Amino acid sequence: MAVIYRPARADELAHAEELVAGSINDLTQRHGFGRMASVRPPHFQLFSLKDDPEGLWIGEEDGQISGFAFSWVCGSLWFLAELFVAPGQQGRGVGNALLMRTMDHARKAGARDKALITFAFNTVSQGLYIRHGLYPRTPLYLLSAPREAWQPRLEAAPLEAVRLDMSHLPAK
Repeated sequence: MAVIYRPARADELAHAEELVAGSINDLTQRHGFGRMASVRPPHFQLFSLKDDPEGLWIGEEDGQISGFAFSWVCGSLWFLAELFVAPGQQGRGVGNALLMRTMDHARKAGARDKALITFAFNTVSQGLYIRHGLYPRTPLYLLSAPREAWQPRLEAAPLEAVRLDMSHLPAK
């Protein structure tokens, strides 16, 4: 059966938050960080649903939530608070479909600024956001190397500070 995308309802937000915590824990465990998330009551989601229901979406298949997206708008700012797909449903376009609906929320609200936060090691979500024009302003990359590879560099000449040439950037 196909995934159906529809506005979220208040009575399913607690279950959506279970999906969020489960998805975070699946991701962080696969990357060696262990479980990080716990299920919390959906207080802010419920508030947002009453205030502006256009930003909360469910992807559902066979009566099961396969994905959840939650965005909100405040003035000119659109913020993607949550976009999670159940681990067994990832790679099927659910995240893309939900993101398109929340981006439509931003467009309808006239938001000029868009923001979100995602894990630096979650390259799949970073790719999804970049494909939709959401580029990092402060890119953080996860790098690692054995200590032995860096030891010779630490004994070399100290680092030197160099002023960046910003003249090519447009004036604010």
